[in-house]
Amino acid sequence: MNDPAVQRLVDIEAIKVLKAKYCWYCDDPEKYELFPTLFTEDAVFIEEPLDHLDGRPAITKWNEEYPEFCVWSTHYATTPLIEVDGDTATGRWQALLMSMQRVDGREVMLWATGRYVEKYRRVEGEWLFSNIHASGKWMTSFDDGFGDDVSALS
Repeated sequence: MNDPAVQRLVDIEAIKVLKAKYCWYCDDPEKYELFPTLFTEDAVFIEEPLDHLDGRPAITKWNEEYPEFCVWSTHYATTPLIEVDGDTATGRWQALLMSMQRVDGREVMLWATGRYVEKYRRVEGEWLFSNIHASGKWMTSFDDGFGDDVSALS
């Protein structure tokens, strides 16, 4: 593509599709095995305060264990701010998560909000995550609602 402005828009849309796949692959048990394919081989995935994963093999292992602690989830990533610089890019997203997690032997339905700060790299023409830093803003159970018991995470 010869027009840099058009290429920038094409790249931003491709990164939005990558993020949509992240959400869908986390939420659809039939797609779980595809989740690691969204990352570069040397990717870093940080999910505060729980996980710091280095490399696609560690992300794959975490992904295989995901169904053990997450019964189901629905991820929403919104308000993207994406900056493209050649074959690399950065992005910031707001997050809303609804899920049922296994906590202390019981199933708990949760709401959570947070942010994703991300880096992307184009590899063989395809945009992939090279770094995801997911940080929670707050979390509460469905039963507790949005009252005084909301747990601030930052």
